[in-house]
Amino acid sequence: MLKKIALAAALALPAMASAAPYLVMGAASGSADLADVEALGFTPGVYSSDDGFTRALVGVGFGLNRNLAVEGIYMTEAEATVKQPGREDTLKSSALQFAIIGLAPVAPQFSLFAKLSANYMKVEYESTLLLGDEDTKFQVGFGAGALLQVSDQVGLRLAAERVQVRDAIAGAGDSDIDQASLAVTFSF
Repeated sequence: MLKKIALAAALALPAMASAAPYLVMGAASGSADLADVEALGFTPGVYSSDDGFTRALVGVGFGLNRNLAVEGIYMTEAEATVKQPGREDTLKSSALQFAIIGLAPVAPQFSLFAKLSANYMKVEYESTLLLGDEDTKFQVGFGAGALLQVSDQVGLRLAAERVQVRDAIAGAGDSDIDQASLAVTFSF
């Protein structure tokens, strides 16, 4: 897999030579779908779920032209928990996100965008009663948002996205992650 990523990066390098680099720093807040974890023997009406999380985002991007950009973003760990007396199950995830962003300029300093991402995600499942598990693999994501360019160097970005976490943990099924993020971009 790493050889394929290295080959893709080498093929994209000539296009990146004239690209406009930028930094991305921000925060995201969201929720994880815990329905498959809750179905692992929790008593209906007794358990409680805490599916909300916040995480930091930091990365770099390259504006290839006014309508296309690519990014690499690190998303810090997010955690969601299901509890009942005598039992607690926790699902944790962190990721490196590689995204293609299509921009649609609406005004000189305002753009809407769509995002398609491959998320190299580490997912950990911990339980006080069941065996824990962990998996690291690529998961697909998609999203949309808006970018306001405050100045030539600084922009504000609001985005909503979903990462489809499929078969990451044996027995825990799927757990899609929805998040909204606010980030600042710094262009060079």
